[in-house]
Amino acid sequence: MAQSSGGGGLLPELRLGDVLQQRNGGLGTPAHIIRLGIAVTVAWLVAITFSRSSLGIFAPVTTLLVLQSSPWSTLGLSLQRILGTGLGVLAASIWVNLVGLSWWSFLIAVVASLFVARMIPWSIAGQIQIPIAVVFVLALGSGSMQQDIWRVLDVVIGGLIGLLAVYLYPAKPRPAEFEAALTRYRDAIIRVLDLVGHGNGPEGRLLEPGVNHDYVDASRALRDEADSARQALVKLAESSFWNPRGREVAARLDEDARRLRRLGGIGVQVRGIAGAANLLFDRGVTQPLTPDRFGELIDQTARMARVTLGDEDSALTQAGHESVERESGELTAALDAAARHVMVHADDVQAVIDAIALLGRIDHIRRQLLIYSTWTDDSLDSEQGDV
Repeated sequence: MAQSSGGGGLLPELRLGDVLQQRNGGLGTPAHIIRLGIAVTVAWLVAITFSRSSLGIFAPVTTLLVLQSSPWSTLGLSLQRILGTGLGVLAASIWVNLVGLSWWSFLIAVVASLFVARMIPWSIAGQIQIPIAVVFVLALGSGSMQQDIWRVLDVVIGGLIGLLAVYLYPAKPRPAEFEAALTRYRDAIIRVLDLVGHGNGPEGRLLEPGVNHDYVDASRALRDEADSARQALVKLAESSFWNPRGREVAARLDEDARRLRRLGGIGVQVRGIAGAANLLFDRGVTQPLTPDRFGELIDQTARMARVTLGDEDSALTQAGHESVERESGELTAALDAAARHVMVHADDVQAVIDAIALLGRIDHIRRQLLIYSTWTDDSLDSEQGDV
């Protein structure tokens, strides 16, 4: 039942144990709202027609809570709701029939159900079903065990109708959301490169100890963009799993994950450059790699990134190897000249080491961009860094 994880572990495994971690994804599209309204109505009609429970509320409420846009997430919430409600209803029924209903028995039952829910490794949506079921049973009053069992069966009915509603004609996965997240991540990377390249100096500028350059905050925000892209990939994978309308999307997931991992490796190096430049420039120490020379190198790097990945506000692309290789050659020559200049014109060994290390980070991005345009072997993903 597990889906293989590709792209260096970025795709979810989608095992049975993982389905109990699913969370409610909200109301979603207008089409999903219409589907939800119809399914809840059907659940209510089935409950009042066939159920022997005194109230036909558990089935439609369950359908309302569990029906999601994808089969996988609906299955997860249905299992959590059914198992949690079943456990809560049966435990509360036994308890109230043994000791009766009073303020202290109500308090003990609720507190105990919360402790039990806390110990179960489900999502909060699943955990809370147990105390909710307990409160329902106690608030509605004690009944016969047969009636309480029907309450559980109503939940099963509601969950099954929710599953049927999503499986009859599941929503088609929307890869555009993942592509948009990937594009935003690309744009943020190039934007940080531009800020780092032009955010140092002018000559004689001195930052106080503990004060960062303005580009540091933008660099740190790259992590949030990477997380957003990863979440979009996971959502896309879940929406295509067990979805007959998602086969085409599912077939591309490994490549989507590889693209994100490659982009993530570039993002990690850009964050490293921002951190190194922040410590190197405007700190009252004359550097053999001047801010102007560094800015020129970063401009070349950003230009190569635009050629390789596409310009800001356009779709993420993968340029032909020839044009990327040409940009790579020009950047290599510029880095070589800068390194020679640093080695010749610096007397401070530590300054040389710092400058060469910074040039090395730029060269690492150059190699990653070159790999991005040609690489088809995902066995080398570990060289790309982490997302």
